Amino acid sequence: MSRGCPNRCAFCYNSSANRFHAVRPVADVLKDIKALGTCHVLFIDDNFIGSADHAKKLLHGLEDMRLVWSAAVTTAILDEPELLDFMALSGCQSLFIGLESINQASLTDVNKHNRAERYGQVVDAIHSRGIMVNASMVFGLDGDGTDTFQRTLDWLISLRVETLTSHILTPYPGTELYRRLDEAGRITDRDLEHYNTAHVVFKPKNMTADELHAGYLWMYREFYSLRSIIRRYPKEIPQRKPYLLFNLLYRKYGALTSALTRLMPMHALGKMAARFSYRV
Repeated sequence: MSRGCPNRCAFCYNSSANRFHAVRPVADVLKDIKALGTCHVLFIDDNFIGSADHAKKLLHGLEDMRLVWSAAVTTAILDEPELLDFMALSGCQSLFIGLESINQASLTDVNKHNRAERYGQVVDAIHSRGIMVNASMVFGLDGDGTDTFQRTLDWLISLRVETLTSHILTPYPGTELYRRLDEAGRITDRDLEHYNTAHVVFKPKNMTADELHAGYLWMYREFYSLRSIIRRYPKEIPQRKPYLLFNLLYRKYGALTSALTRLMPMHALGKMAARFSYRV
């Protein structure tokens, strides 16, 4: 539906000088969806609500298509309750949302226009429409210490956030963050194969590189532990089956799911999961 993002967070590749934000004609997007011949769609836009008015026009077109779909948004969705209503009515099941940090100082430092004190309201607003939250969290910001991981985990569990996508802060070349860290002599690894948010390629401010990497791995283990999965069990009934499939078969027991693909194609497994979760 769109490419790029109007925001310029210092750590994001969209902050590079050659990045832009553009939208496609709604009629073209709807035509492409119909051509796919599927009822399950993932919009891969960097920011689905980069243009709220454009998103509303698309959602009106989706209302009669009986889709199950997911997309990525920012916390600005809290200021668009009508848009969030349209999302639910048109079949939205999950929203990937760039929360990034629960530390306001860290957010401000990288020009992330989030207000951490509103996060609870954002999650509640999404949940109240029967939509799941996939929280994107970044670790290694200058305001982060070794206590950040436990505090973030406790917060995510308290709000029953369904899924987590965790990242190690990565200063992509061309971004403001890279320029800043490079000038400070804090870039420690220039092998671009390691710039995948799973490696530490810079010197953190308030912990060691090993502590950051260990905390990142710990976060995934603890968030997708059986205890955490039980504590985060959704209150909304329609969310429960997809929640359990993702948390158990994709994350907790992903090795088992991977083994199943040796017996049947991944796309067939995906179709079975979709039918079980959403009856599409």
